[in-house]
Amino acid sequence: MLAAGYAARLAKMLDAHLGMIHVLDVPALSFWAGVEERMKGDIRAQAEKTLTEIAAKISDICAIVPEFYIVDGVPEEEILKAVNEDPHIMMVVTGREGIATEKRSLPRLRRVSGRFSSRLAEHLPVPLLVVPPDLSATQICPALTDFRAEIFRAAP
Repeated sequence: MLAAGYAARLAKMLDAHLGMIHVLDVPALSFWAGVEERMKGDIRAQAEKTLTEIAAKISDICAIVPEFYIVDGVPEEEILKAVNEDPHIMMVVTGREGIATEKRSLPRLRRVSGRFSSRLAEHLPVPLLVVPPDLSATQICPALTDFRAEIFRAAP
């Protein structure tokens, strides 16, 4: 939620489009007939509810309407695929807390950014902004205001 709020404020400040992606990482339960599909449906419904709530908050606070996408797969792979398929994506924003993967990433980078984010950073062709979990909401707007002032000060 914090990363989504930061991304929304950044998109508003830069007059950019905001898209949110939720990757359904459903475990394979093919040995139980029907359980996997029912479980996937429940997980998809919860993802839709969560993204709808986040989109409503973003719309109320930032006056922008984000799009959201729900896809099946491994989060790192699906986010990378989305970025590679859409040349308009100029940045990925994620929270530091993420899911663990089997593959190891650079230990030093993992300590700072989290395993999920560090896996993304190794492969993304665009910048990755990692929002720490302990960032307070009061730090978001001043940081973005300072960032905006710096951008316009550097502009010719």
